[in-house]
Amino acid sequence: MRAVAVRKTGGTPGLMELPVPRPAPGEVLVELAAASVNPIDVGIAGGYFEGQMPHVYPLVLGVDGAGRVVQAGEAVRGLEPGDIVHGQFLRAPLGHGTFAEYAVVPEHPEQGALLRIPDGMPADIAAALPTAGMTALGVLEAIGPRPGGSVLITGATGGVGVLAVQLAAARGMEVIATARPDADGWIRGLGAARTVDHTAGDVAGQVRRTHPDGIDAFLDLTRDQVGFGDFAGLVRDGVAAASVTFTAPPELLGSERIAVSNYAMQDKRDLLARITEEVRRAGSRSPSSGPSRWPRPPKR
Repeated sequence: MRAVAVRKTGGTPGLMELPVPRPAPGEVLVELAAASVNPIDVGIAGGYFEGQMPHVYPLVLGVDGAGRVVQAGEAVRGLEPGDIVHGQFLRAPLGHGTFAEYAVVPEHPEQGALLRIPDGMPADIAAALPTAGMTALGVLEAIGPRPGGSVLITGATGGVGVLAVQLAAARGMEVIATARPDADGWIRGLGAARTVDHTAGDVAGQVRRTHPDGIDAFLDLTRDQVGFGDFAGLVRDGVAAASVTFTAPPELLGSERIAVSNYAMQDKRDLLARITEEVRRAGSRSPSSGPSRWPRPPKR
């Protein structure tokens, strides 16, 4: 099979011909139709998880994917060949990734999540949901969305950000999103009520001018620790600020004025099920939605 992999830690990813893996007991073999790219993939290639999780080489990259189960190992009970699934294929040892024609994954991955895909959901949408979607839904719920309240989302045009904007808007929040001027129309089309040009500087000052009484929540999807303090200062007393990049500084984590947290996902299976259902419902309401052909990768 063809796969994108590295031969050593820090190596340059390349297209390789590798054997099709075989599922061990409790695992399934998935023929991938689509995969998505996330920052964690860069971290894995660069050795970020060395010493934390075992690795195998050549190390096939990719943690998110969608495809068709073609073989089930012994002790697999809930899935069978023909089932269409998606998920975060994160498991130890690292190296059995989704940037390939086939990947093996436990039926119940301890570090990830794997579920059947609703009928009619396109492969590219299904593959894009796991890591970004679970993160967006989880961190939004961590700040306790308030209908009618305002939320500042920095890094709004990234994978997590575009989903967080839509989820917050769907919950009746006024979304203030950082975006370049050329992305203004696009991000507003996703539900943002207002955009702030982060390339113009002093984002906190720009928000303060339009919201002099403060905002109701702040979601940090960047790695700007200095900026986090400035933006958290905009949040009204008694509400919340959270970071998905563990940027919230220690001195703010103990704040008594607002609830500050560095968000880490819990119960990924539940998060994946709920974000997938939310996207399915949104798709069913769209006038342009309809049956989608499930793309199949070429057989090699």
